[in-house]
Amino acid sequence: MKRELREIFNKEVERYRKALLFYAKQCQWDTFKANAGRLFDYIESIEMSEIERRFFNISKIIVAVISVLIVVILKLDITAFPEMTGLKKLIILAALGICGFEIFFFFNFKWYKKHKTSFYKKRKERFIVDIERDFKNITVQEERYSVELERDLKDVTVHS
Repeated sequence: MKRELREIFNKEVERYRKALLFYAKQCQWDTFKANAGRLFDYIESIEMSEIERRFFNISKIIVAVISVLIVVILKLDITAFPEMTGLKKLIILAALGICGFEIFFFFNFKWYKKHKTSFYKKRKERFIVDIERDFKNITVQEERYSVELERDLKDVTVHS
């Protein structure tokens, strides 16, 4: 991911974090859940676009290698160099192997996307529940800390 996009992503996630913390402190859990759902959607869209970008960058390289091998096969003159027959067969096998890998890689990526999207709703619900529990713990700990701080301050002022 490029630096500018990474910075934008981090700022956006930080904005969501601050909003979630605000709604947790206010105990507005319905609004909290809605924002947590939007955060999940945002993160998922960024993650999928980055995965697709990387997949297609790798695919471009593989297609370029296959193209070079095809050009080499077509330009190779077997009649001028009869000993090159073995090399031509080797290049053809390499090109077929790379094509097979590219097909496997493509179907594996398609399967990954299908699997990831088929469990989207369940993962989103689990994310919301988990983040809600985390933020409830944070707000409860802050409340305990503030109550303890007030009690300690009262003890200090009483003894003075």
